Order: sequence, then C-alpha cells, then structure tokens
Amino acid sequence: MQRHRFNDNTTLDERLVDLARKVRADVETLPPSKKRDDLIRQLSAIETDDELNPFR
Repeated sequence: MQRHRFNDNTTLDERLVDLARKVRADVETLPPSKKRDDLIRQLSAIETDDELNPFR
C-alpha cells in the first residue's frame, strides 16, 4: 500500500494565523453560548501554540 504524501505550501505560523482569524470571526458573530465558549478556548490554545513555537 502506498502512502499518501502531501506538501504544505504554507508554514505552521501562517496556518495558525489563518485559523486564529477564522475562529476570531466566528466568535464575534456568535451570541454567548457553549459553542462560543469552546471557540474562545480554541482561540486561546492557538495563540498559546503560536507563542510557544520555537521555529519562529
């Protein structure tokens, strides 16, 4: 069986920034709810990952 390989055209930093932008936009449009709270936690985790990334 052959492995599926792919090439990332973007860096991890760029992908994290894009994901943070999308999550931040979703958070701004949602009313207070459990889903919004989960997205805020996800955004916090993304920002922490970005700060701890040793490859910057």
